[in-house]
Amino acid sequence: MKISTKFFTGSVVSVGLIVALLVGNTVAVQQIKQTIREKSNQTTETLKVTLTAENALKSEIIELKDIVLLRTQDTGMVKSSKQFLDSLDKLERLMPDATEISVIRRRHQFLTQLANQLMQWDSSDTSLADSQQYFRAINSFDRDIELFLSQLIERANQQSLLVENELENLYQVQRIISFVVVQVIVILLIGKFIVIWHPIIKSLQKLQAGTAEIADGNLNYRLDIQTGDEVEDLAKSFNYMSLKLAESRETLMKNTELIQMNQRLELEISERKQVESELQKALQELKSTQAQLIQTEKMSSLGQLVAGVAHEINNPVNFISGNIVHASEYTQQLLELVRLYQKEFPNYGHKIQEKIEDIDLEFMLDDLPKILNSMKMGSKRIQQIVLSLRTFSHLDEADMKEVDIHEGIDSTLLILQNRLKAKPEHPKIEIIKEYGKLPLVECYAGQLNQVFMNVINNAIDALDMCNAKLSPQEIESNPSKIIISTKVVSDNRVVVRIVDNGPGMTQEVKKKLFDPFFTTKPVGQGTGLGLSISYQIVVQKHSGVLQCESEIGKGTEFWIEIPLHQVAIPVASNGLKLSNDSQTLEIQIN
Repeated sequence: MKISTKFFTGSVVSVGLIVALLVGNTVAVQQIKQTIREKSNQTTETLKVTLTAENALKSEIIELKDIVLLRTQDTGMVKSSKQFLDSLDKLERLMPDATEISVIRRRHQFLTQLANQLMQWDSSDTSLADSQQYFRAINSFDRDIELFLSQLIERANQQSLLVENELENLYQVQRIISFVVVQVIVILLIGKFIVIWHPIIKSLQKLQAGTAEIADGNLNYRLDIQTGDEVEDLAKSFNYMSLKLAESRETLMKNTELIQMNQRLELEISERKQVESELQKALQELKSTQAQLIQTEKMSSLGQLVAGVAHEINNPVNFISGNIVHASEYTQQLLELVRLYQKEFPNYGHKIQEKIEDIDLEFMLDDLPKILNSMKMGSKRIQQIVLSLRTFSHLDEADMKEVDIHEGIDSTLLILQNRLKAKPEHPKIEIIKEYGKLPLVECYAGQLNQVFMNVINNAIDALDMCNAKLSPQEIESNPSKIIISTKVVSDNRVVVRIVDNGPGMTQEVKKKLFDPFFTTKPVGQGTGLGLSISYQIVVQKHSGVLQCESEIGKGTEFWIEIPLHQVAIPVASNGLKLSNDSQTLEIQIN
């Protein structure tokens, strides 16, 4: 049997016995406690009702004596009598086996009859001897009833003592059961030690002795352990190891020269592996450079294509926006002319009236200016998008120029607007701008815009992945947002901070964040070049700083810092690079 099976079986048996004892003890104690509690409550209630009956009897006796002495017709005795009888009823329910209650009830009936006689008594015809006789009768009934009530009280007190004795017995039983449980646990532990631990300890001692023999060089030593568990398997393995060690020692002694040759070969292999590692590193750097060059050329061609498309869109849009103003004026004049006709010639012909109703003239007069206004707004929106594309790409600026950083950020946000607004598959991402007062900054505008695009795009991806795991209530309580702030620091450098409230990242991811081809996105959704290219643009081409601060659950902050003025550095290409994980530009106009 396996050691784990032994331990599991022994533990299950031990726990089962202990649980059974504890559960049985708990159930029995609870039942006994409930019975004792009920008896105690019944005894307390009996004493309370008996004392109430005694007080009511005393009040009734006092009222009767007042009738005899003072010749009054007080009705308070009726209330005391009723209270006494109610108390007797309760006592009869609490003590159904008490014969004294029926005797008390009969005595009280005689007392009630005496009271009725006194109520009808004519005081003028009664002598002192009669009054004394009535007094003696009242006192006699009072003593009898109080005697039986005292017996009931004594019986209730005896029941209380019995309840206390039962409770003490219960505590004694609990102590006995607790002692039994402790004894059972001790016995189980001793049995477990004898059955399981003791054989294992003896086997381990033998194994220790065998190890010492092997260490002393006695490779012919063998263990004889038969426990039927893992220790026996370990002993067999030990014996097999001893056999193999003996064979290996013989082989080693015969092949010392071969071992030396193997050592020389291993040294040579190690040197070759080191050379191979260096070649692999150089190949990786070459692949990275090649991929970045390919990415640069692709993005450059795409930037030229986008600029050409923007230019071609701009011409017809200018034509539309220029003519729509005149169309609006002409339409307004025609509508005024129609209204003037309606005013000057209110009586139309039958055909004109039918035509007016057929085309719904009133609705047309109200809706046509709105349609023209919406067309005007649409053309302005297209002009803004075209202007943002031209501002973002800066294909006509191959050298460093002084530009407005805020315009570049705004153009980037406009291109990404389709990803920021609310959609059925993801919620809205709020953009909070905290722009400082910046002068014109000397930089490669197109490449710097690419950095903004990469960082903001990564923030949007992180927020979308986080929101996909949250419920609508959690998203509503903590909406997604990206904070973009700019300022000038004391040493004439511009700082752009892009902060999101996404899931953050681990320290391991932060260390590899700017490595080429490193990405945490699924295969096919990321190339791992975006932040690597952004790092080269900021650090190498602008003499700046690009760093990231992030913790799990606390969001991510990218810090972009470049000088206001710098010496221009030639660049290989100045193409439009929109995303670190995409080679296409997606433009949607809504």
